[in-house]
Amino acid sequence: MCIGRGVAKILNLDLQSTIWVSIGAILVFLMIPAIGMLEAGLIRRKNVVNGLMKGLLAVMIFLPIWFAVYPIYYGGILVDGFYPTTGDAGVPIYIYGFFIGVFGAVTLALIYAGIPERVRFGGWVVFSIFFSALQWPLVSSWIWGEGFLSRLGDVLGIEPGYGVRDFAGGTVVHAYSGIASLAAMLAAGPTMRRAMLNGGSLTSGMEEIMYKERVEMRSLNIPLGIIGTSLLFFGWFGFNGGSTVVVSSQTQYALANTAIAGSLAGFISLIIARAHKGYWDPIMAISGIIGGLVMITPLAGFVDLWASYIAGILAGIVTYYGIRYVERYYVIDDPVGSLPVHGFNGVAGSALVPILSSPQIGGLAGIIYGGPLGWLATQLAGMAIALLFVFITTYLAFYMLIKTGFRAKLEEEVVGLDIVDHGVRVE
Repeated sequence: MCIGRGVAKILNLDLQSTIWVSIGAILVFLMIPAIGMLEAGLIRRKNVVNGLMKGLLAVMIFLPIWFAVYPIYYGGILVDGFYPTTGDAGVPIYIYGFFIGVFGAVTLALIYAGIPERVRFGGWVVFSIFFSALQWPLVSSWIWGEGFLSRLGDVLGIEPGYGVRDFAGGTVVHAYSGIASLAAMLAAGPTMRRAMLNGGSLTSGMEEIMYKERVEMRSLNIPLGIIGTSLLFFGWFGFNGGSTVVVSSQTQYALANTAIAGSLAGFISLIIARAHKGYWDPIMAISGIIGGLVMITPLAGFVDLWASYIAGILAGIVTYYGIRYVERYYVIDDPVGSLPVHGFNGVAGSALVPILSSPQIGGLAGIIYGGPLGWLATQLAGMAIALLFVFITTYLAFYMLIKTGFRAKLEEEVVGLDIVDHGVRVE
């Protein structure tokens, strides 16, 4: 999402770019319910409908609010009703706005998936309004809307002309959702099942309930998770490919890098799991693919093809060991792997931008091409500012939600949120 500015007045529709951005937006839209499928496939059956419903909720809440606030937050990059592309042409503002908006809805859906089985549906409605009207539009505009983080080098006097660069959402979507999920998990605490499995004391009569919980945690709908992952991979080509906005030589790198990193990371995670566990773990394959897609997202249109192989290998390793690391801490009850898959890989991929960026592809030289060290300092400082803001505001939001009664009670966890919130049960 790095197109030159300085257009005084838009006179013409850039038809090719408008079609390309529209296709990208539609593909990204597909990812929103796919995230619901992925969550539903990796949680207990009594919460499957709740997971799928949250995928719908991300659309129902975010998009109506987004189209109302988008011109306020992104007005500085719009000219005469268009988003400028080349010369005196551009993409109509509401088509470009829809493209940016579905990234926000994806971010919201990922936060939903990061804290399943604990928060009542009404709580998600309240948080979604805050997220859609204020939190995500503000943070995303700091980077994508020519806000202060995009020119942080000038603001801090570290490296004039440089700031946070995020091709398609390493920080704005993935690290954001991973850090927000962590904040929500800490505010809500672990599920009763996870707390008991990690040293909690059983009260009289709870033994049978905990046995049932242990059985249910093994009864996952892995096929649904695999379908959700496949649809996410498909939509990701719009996620990264569409972010070039203009169809150019950069587009081929964005698409090819996405294909390589996602595929390779999945295979690396699968091989490591096979070596450690003795079987071909489908959950690690799912997680590795998504981890690779996450890590390449901030890099996709900035780096040469060889860099996607590095990103894929690194993401496969980060995903596998990141999941094992997080599993040690029961207070981070993260059955979908939001923190390691999206948080760790999003941060790592974003940090690699000022190191690996090729001037021939993205226009800016990374450190390995002789670029300035100050860009790395600027990138890391900007990421820290954005993610610290996300963590604090998300934690405070969920702290208030929990205090006002939106945390599922023990008996509601046992029954499942499908019955409690939606009045249905999937057998």
